[in-house]
Amino acid sequence: MDADLGLRQLRYFTVLAEELHFGRAAARLRVAQPALSQAIRRLEGRLGFVLFVRTSRRVELTHQGASFLANARRVFAELRSGVDSGRAIAAGRLGNVAIGHTALAMVTVLPQVLRHFRERHPLVRLTLRELPSGAQIESLRAGYVDVALVTGTFIEDGLSSLELQRDPLVALVPSSHRLARCRQVSVASLAEEPFVLFPRDQIPPVHDQILGLCRSSGFEPAIGQVAQSWHMMAALVGVGLGVAVVPRSVKRYGVAGVRHIPIRPTVSVATTLYWRADQSSAVARHFISTTQATAWNEY
Repeated sequence: MDADLGLRQLRYFTVLAEELHFGRAAARLRVAQPALSQAIRRLEGRLGFVLFVRTSRRVELTHQGASFLANARRVFAELRSGVDSGRAIAAGRLGNVAIGHTALAMVTVLPQVLRHFRERHPLVRLTLRELPSGAQIESLRAGYVDVALVTGTFIEDGLSSLELQRDPLVALVPSSHRLARCRQVSVASLAEEPFVLFPRDQIPPVHDQILGLCRSSGFEPAIGQVAQSWHMMAALVGVGLGVAVVPRSVKRYGVAGVRHIPIRPTVSVATTLYWRADQSSAVARHFISTTQATAWNEY
């Protein structure tokens, strides 16, 4: 029975309950008065209780009618709320954006992007997930994140991208190292040093870029330590366990005991925003456009 109740019947009931007059209620609803009377009787029949006391002079709600009116009003309030929420989500004013990012992005481009987006879309919920660049691409394809800020450039079908900044690679050496006082070094000058590097699956294109830089300089680097992050790489260099080639922005971690030295040849890595080419979320599209505007203005 409850499933048979329609919004029109509830609307007829609530208007009559507000007017307590069949003629005024019918005029407000733009229906004939007999049709309104019949609709209310059918509603009472389906409910199994009387909603109104009718006399020749007045119409009054019964106790059960007053209780039903409170619930009917809640139904309409929930419906209005649902419509408003749906329109806000469709317009990108409400919703959630799941953002995959690297730790390095959090000390470079991402804080300013988040600040600008929050100013423009204060009701949108942001979910941030720190992941290695390779894992971000997988999460993006699986739908676990809406956008991904990664280090490096991935060639991926079905994904759109926006380069946000380029970060020069530098040599990272202990402060006590023989090269620490140099203003610039060649990559070849690192040939005899043990290297600290991350696993290839963390950031395949940057891993290959660093190895390619060494090979083009005439040597195969000897990997002495493997670290899972740029921060850990810097920490291992700081305690004298090797040297590394890292983006210049790694300096922002503030790791003690290391020197960041420009290298030749000069090579840079990109920080890139990726999203699915078929992205249908309005709030995600707003995040992408905000990121693009921030990148143009700030970097």
